[in-house]
Amino acid sequence: MKSSIIALSVAAMLAFGVANAATPAAAPAKAETAQQTKMGACASANKGKKGDDYKNSVAACLKAPTAAAAPAATATKAETAQQTKMGACASANKGKKGDDYKNSVAACLKAPTAAAPAPAPNPPTTPPTATKSRGAQQQKMADCAKANKGKKGDDYKSAMSACLKKK
Repeated sequence: MKSSIIALSVAAMLAFGVANAATPAAAPAKAETAQQTKMGACASANKGKKGDDYKNSVAACLKAPTAAAAPAATATKAETAQQTKMGACASANKGKKGDDYKNSVAACLKAPTAAAPAPAPNPPTTPPTATKSRGAQQQKMADCAKANKGKKGDDYKSAMSACLKKK
């Protein structure tokens, strides 16, 4: 009985020792490769971006010569001429809204690059006129809608139709 207990104890110790030998307690982590380090730096530099914007930014960052230069280059990248022009046009048309803003910025962007866009005057305190913010058709619709205020259903539709045809 004593010998069987000893044999069982020895077998258990051997089994436990073999199991522990198969999985090291604290295997040292492999050092990151230069590419892994660079990928981590690029990913953290572009945190918050999503989709294609993220992919393109990380790809550009990975093509940069060094990992240290990549995040700095991404953060302080010089604006292109188009970006500079867009910023100038946006600030020149600050205060405008909707189609008026879009049309003004589009016209500003189409203007020659040699002339800097003139700053827009302060927005008017009165409602915009037909020539400034609304197209002719939109203004006509608004005028007819005001003229036919209070009418409903088919009466409104026929009155609007007649109004739009006569102007």
